[in-house]
Amino acid sequence: MEPQKINRKAVTPIMITLLLISFAVAVGVVVMSFGRAQIEEEAQCPIEIGLKFAVINGKEHYCYGNNQLSFTLENGVNIKVEGLIVNVIGAQKAETFELNDAKLAKAGTYVGNLRFDSAVGGEIRQVKITPKVVLYDVEQICTEKSLIVETVSGC
Repeated sequence: MEPQKINRKAVTPIMITLLLISFAVAVGVVVMSFGRAQIEEEAQCPIEIGLKFAVINGKEHYCYGNNQLSFTLENGVNIKVEGLIVNVIGAQKAETFELNDAKLAKAGTYVGNLRFDSAVGGEIRQVKITPKVVLYDVEQICTEKSLIVETVSGC
């Protein structure tokens, strides 16, 4: 009869060990999910994109004429740009354009033309061009790397 008691007593420590391991894993999952949420909440674009206006004839190329906003961008050598978000703020109206076809390879160039009616929107006060990049299979909009223009000359 004693061999059965020994086997019975051995089951309890194994069950307690499995229970403790399960508890430790559950606590680890909770801590990691809180940590991930905190990182995502405070996330900024972690890479220097190097996006800038192309310099043509000694002047950055962006202008407005015939209800067309024209600009030429150059990308840096660190990462591909997968698209652009362009905000045009006029005196009476602001418009946002999402340019998903504006893909810039590393050290690539993009020529953009947007239709903005100054008769409706008023004089352009600001243009903000924000790059979209893909990091670790997640699209990020890098607002802190935006190009901002407050004086747009005529074409």
